[in-house]
Amino acid sequence: MRLQMNDWLPQKPDFELYHVYCHQKDYRLCFALNEHFKCGFTRIKDFLEEEKKPHLPTYSQFIYADEVTHKEYFVISNQPLVKDLVTRDGDLFATEQPELLIQELPKVDFFFLAYGQFDEEELNDIEDQLNLIPLVNAAKRVDTESLPAYLNLMH
Repeated sequence: MRLQMNDWLPQKPDFELYHVYCHQKDYRLCFALNEHFKCGFTRIKDFLEEEKKPHLPTYSQFIYADEVTHKEYFVISNQPLVKDLVTRDGDLFATEQPELLIQELPKVDFFFLAYGQFDEEELNDIEDQLNLIPLVNAAKRVDTESLPAYLNLMH
């Protein structure tokens, strides 16, 4: 049997995913998460930065690793750090034209990823707790297999 190039890639995401709707800056959201969950989200290298291609956008990301439970949590922005300005004929001003991380989800501001072993009660509690944070307009747990683009979020 001959292996194909993509045979080693996972066929489905290995994390739990939440859409977070929050119109605040990334650092403000993570500060609120740290306060609410009593954890320590810290900024790490921007998502997709390792490709070192200046024409590609990068997206801010934060991590919290719980050493006791061996679970990791990531917050990734759906909005690029640098947005292109586009001027169309007849427009008075240029408008921002962001290249979203996942184009199919223009209303999602952030993705909250959870890696590790979780039971259903824990996952529901995470969603409930995210919705209790005042800066968060809404948070919703989603099925990671519902959209093929979610594979791009894997770490």
